[in-house]
Formats: sequence, C-alpha cells, structure tokens
Amino acid sequence: MRLDCDAPSTVARRYIETPKIADVLRYRSRVRSLLLDGTKLYKITLIVEMLPTLLHLSVYLFLGGLVIAFHTVHKTVAIAVDVAVGVSGLAYIVLSILPCLDLRCPYRTPISQILWYPCHAFFTLAALFLHSCLLGLHKLLNQRVLLRWLQSRRLSVSNHWRYFTNGLEQSVVYGAVEMQRDGDRKRVTWLFNELALGDKYKFLMFAASIPRRRIPDLIPSIKDDSFRESLLILLRSCVANRFTAWSGTDVPERSLLVCLHAIRHIVKAKSPTIPDLDFMRAHLANTGLMRALWDDIDDSIRITSCSICALVAKQVVRKRRLKWADLNWLQEVFGKPSNSIFEAGVTVRDQMNFKSFVYGTLNHVMGTHRDLSPEDATSFNETLAILLDVRIDSRDYFATYDWQIRLSEEVGRIQMYDRQGGLDVFDRLRLVFPSLPTPRPVREASPSRAPPTPPTVRFPHAPPSPRPVPRRAATPPPSPPVYHPRPTRHSHGAHRHRAPM
Repeated sequence: MRLDCDAPSTVARRYIETPKIADVLRYRSRVRSLLLDGTKLYKITLIVEMLPTLLHLSVYLFLGGLVIAFHTVHKTVAIAVDVAVGVSGLAYIVLSILPCLDLRCPYRTPISQILWYPCHAFFTLAALFLHSCLLGLHKLLNQRVLLRWLQSRRLSVSNHWRYFTNGLEQSVVYGAVEMQRDGDRKRVTWLFNELALGDKYKFLMFAASIPRRRIPDLIPSIKDDSFRESLLILLRSCVANRFTAWSGTDVPERSLLVCLHAIRHIVKAKSPTIPDLDFMRAHLANTGLMRALWDDIDDSIRITSCSICALVAKQVVRKRRLKWADLNWLQEVFGKPSNSIFEAGVTVRDQMNFKSFVYGTLNHVMGTHRDLSPEDATSFNETLAILLDVRIDSRDYFATYDWQIRLSEEVGRIQMYDRQGGLDVFDRLRLVFPSLPTPRPVREASPSRAPPTPPTVRFPHAPPSPRPVPRRAATPPPSPPVYHPRPTRHSHGAHRHRAPM
C-alpha cells in the first residue's frame, strides 16, 4: 500500500521508512504487513478522505465570509457574488447526493461517502413504512396486482438495507456484478448483431468465447428479429465451416456448441408454447442443417441437436391442422411415413417423438454402458422430462429411482402400440441407466385361444337374462318327445298307458 501526498506527511513517511530499518527482506515484508494492518485498524483511509472535505469546507466558509463582506461594501457586487456562490453550492450539494441515488453517477464529492449512510437509512425506513401501509391495504382489497407490486417493494427494502451495510464502494461493486445482467444481455446482443453482418471469422471467434454456463443469462428472447437472424447466420456458418475452414482449431466446433445451446435454451424456456413456431421449425430446427449433427460422434452436439428437434416437434404435433411442411418435417425427424403420422393421434405422435429422440441421442453408445458428461446428462434428462410432461424442482430428481420408474412406465406404454420399438428403446436406455427396471409386459391375446366373453351387464329392475344355450353341431331335428305317464295304483305295474300320438 502506498499513500500519496494527500495523506499526512508523517504517516506516509513512517509507513515508507520504517520497513527499511530491517536488513533482511523477509523482515521488511513482515514490517510492511504489520503497518498495513495498523492502517486498516485505525481507519487511515477515512482520515485521508476527511482532508479534502475540510478543504472544501474551508473554501465555502471563505466564500460565505466574502458574501458578508461585499454586502457591507457594495450591494450590486454582493448580489452577483451571492448568485455565483449559490449556484456553485447547489451544484456541490447535487453532486454530493446524486451518487447516493444512482450508482452509475461518475461525479462524487468527499461528502458523498458521509451522506451515503443517512440517505439509505432514510430510504430503508420509508420503504418499510410504505410496505406496511400497503400490506394492510392489500388485506382489505385482496388485489393480485397490488401483491406483485408489494413483492417488488420488498426487494427494494432489502436492496437499500444492503446498500446501507455495504457502504458506497462495495455497493458499486454489487451493482456492477448483480444488477447489470440485463445490460450484459443488451451489449452481447448488440455485438452479436454487429458481427453477424461483418467478418465471419470475428463472429465465430466471439461466439466461441461465450461460456456455456452464461448462455441462459446472455441470450434474449426469440422475438428479437435481428437476434434470431444473427443466430441463424451463426448456425449456417458453423455447419458450413466446420470441416473446411480453420483446420486444426476448435473455433467452429465451440461456436457451433454455443449456437446449439442458445437455440435449445430458447426452445426450452418458451416451452410449452413456443412463439414463432413455424420459424423455429423451418430455420433454426431445419433438418437440412440438423441431419448432419444427429449422427455426430460428439455427445454434446448430437444430444443438443436432437433435443432442439424433439422440443419443437412436441409443439408441432399439437397443431390443430398439420400442413404439408409440418408433415414433411416430422417425417424427417421421426423416420416414419407422413400418412402414418397424419392418421395417428397425439399420444402416438408423442411416443414417436420419444423414440426418435432416444434413438438419435444414444445412437453411438450402443454395445456397452457409457457415462455421459454431467452437462450432457442433464440436457438429456431435461429433454426427456419435457417430452413426458414431468415437472422437476431440481436436477437431483434425475438421480432418483422415481425418475427411472417413470421412464420404465413410458416404455411400457410404447409396447402397447409397438412392442419391438419399446424393447429397442428399453435396450438403449439401459446403456445410460443400468438399473432401469424392466417395464411391465403387455399381455397379448394368443391366436389359439379365443378371447374371453365380456361380462353381462345387468340393470336394476330388469328381468334376468335367460341362460345361453350352448351351440351344437348341425344334426337332423330330433323326433317329438314321447311322454310316459306314471302307472296308476290299479295297474300294479302290469302295463303302462301310452299317451295318444
């Protein structure tokens, strides 16, 4: 730490000269560290900041005395001096208070540090009082709009209290880090759009430099027409230049991953209602660009590209009327004839989508168990959860046995319509989930055994239905029955009377 000429000369000289007493370098470093702890303990920086404050105060005291002196000498000159001193004093007060109200203000006076604490203490108390009053009003009116506004005011109270406890310097750091995320998004979007119209090499270099974990914070909504056009340009450039340009570098591949993760984030964030669904299907999920990525050996590229198409297909199959372009796109994604897709219901289409996603993502892991990377496994499980309409609270749910039970149940439902397809899906999922339970087998009617007769439904107050007579083989009609009456008492069994024929 080095103190400039603003500090007292004795403190600065002692801080600089005292470590030189020791001859050994490590002793000098320890002495300097000891003196540094002393400057922090006794608030030397606060004393240093008070010196300009005293200097400014002395200047305004001098100007005040000058005004009083001119009022006794010449009134016209005194009025001119009053205006000049008043304007400069008002400007000084405004510049002292303005940093307390706006962290972005570059102007600051020595008094700003002193005014910071009473200013935000007042704001905190005022916000608490207003919040308490409006909370009582909300209990009387019970308005949701008022409740949302109260929640935002609660955040304002916590912010002012954080500013009060952190001080001016730390609050500027907090505001720059935590409260400028929207500003980062705007700047990245502007730079993204500018580079998309210029040099493609700089565009790919910039896209490759974006961290994967920062994509959700930096990617805006797809409603921004200029950004989605830039994203489409990046996708086409990455696919076209992946194996032709910059051989020996991973810039095209890293920029492609950033582009795919950005598209997937947009689709996942807007699910279950994706705006501009036709644009997403025709351009950002175009099978002409995605087909080469479905068979890629890189897990991230393959899983992300299949996830994009699966999430878009989940919304396409729910259209009231499928167009020819939709059917052709679904035919490429599902690998099924367009007429079977058109005639199938939404449930069967969802199962086709589920099967095609599992086939595509696990195409290169057949044969042995293979662990995906944590990011790829999370992306794979999140897509499966969206396809199955499963709401998750945290990513820890994917490591539970309940999640594997849910996957096994879905495989069992697939077997009801496509037994072999369900077995193939189960075999592929077992490569990622070795402990996946076997789905409940579907009972099929044997061809040599007649199906069971449905039970007879009896209504109350209805007469009982007659017992069904078993059907016999075709035989000639039987002869009329012969009746043999019982012998009478007087016959003694000698003979029996025949009934008249």
